[in-house]
Amino acid sequence: MPWKEMIIFALSVACFPLYPVHAQTQKEVQYIKGYLSGNEFQVTYREGGPLYGTFFFLDVHFCSSGRYLLHGQSRKQTVLGNEQLNNWNDSGNWDVVPFQGHGSLQYVAASGARDIVPMEILPDGAIRPLTGAFMQRQGKAQCR
Repeated sequence: MPWKEMIIFALSVACFPLYPVHAQTQKEVQYIKGYLSGNEFQVTYREGGPLYGTFFFLDVHFCSSGRYLLHGQSRKQTVLGNEQLNNWNDSGNWDVVPFQGHGSLQYVAASGARDIVPMEILPDGAIRPLTGAFMQRQGKAQCR
């Protein structure tokens, strides 16, 4: 085999795994679904600029039935140095599906709003959104 063909072969073996990517994604989907199901999580993240960004604090209960219950709060510093505080509740259905090569949290709120959030599995086995939000398990979900 000429050296150019050997290099192309070596690169193709290194870049394309011998197992199907779909199978790996399905493993992630099952792991993430099991990690979330029946548990409560606190999710925190920030949106906006460095001076007047908004902080979000979510308490999410992922029921094993596929429903979720959420209590959210946002905090934002205003121009005059005051703090704007908003609270809300939400509920809907959740699932974990393969999306763009990742196990992803998909949810549909009771209001009809939909989103899909690609997740990553951390080395310690915890998970978090690829957006970089912080997610911490709080205990068992309180589902009605």
